[in-house]
Amino acid sequence: MESFSNLGRYVSICDRLMKMYYDRGLSEFEIGWGQQFYVEYLYDHPGASPQEMVSCIHVDKATLTKIIKKLTEVGYLQVTSDGKDRRVKHLYLTEKAIPAAMRIKQIHAAFYEVLSAGIPPEELALTERTLQRMADNIHHTVWHRMEEHHGSKRTLAAD
Repeated sequence: MESFSNLGRYVSICDRLMKMYYDRGLSEFEIGWGQQFYVEYLYDHPGASPQEMVSCIHVDKATLTKIIKKLTEVGYLQVTSDGKDRRVKHLYLTEKAIPAAMRIKQIHAAFYEVLSAGIPPEELALTERTLQRMADNIHHTVWHRMEEHHGSKRTLAAD
């Protein structure tokens, strides 16, 4: 289908260029594109639990576990147990992570300015709503399939 081919190509191009932009912008820190969402989330939601992050960011637990390990190793994250339920963990950025979080916010603003240049606000709003719906559609399908296969790593193409 030609329309998917173009849509997929443009999404892929934007994804690759965003990664390059963020990796370059965060080069002085010990994180890159892969960790910046989590640093920003914890900056905005100190004490969030891993379960909250899985739900909000739409990431699997294994990926989040790797990110938590990486951020802890570089000294950006402190993990504490809940005072009432020791099974529940809370995640906090350390003071070392705050400059990285502030830089992420700056990169977001600068990137959005570049991304949205010359596009009317109503078109940007429609594009954002459409992409969100597309992401929700894919998320529902992928997670539904994963649950059907009890967490197996089969791909949609294998079904």
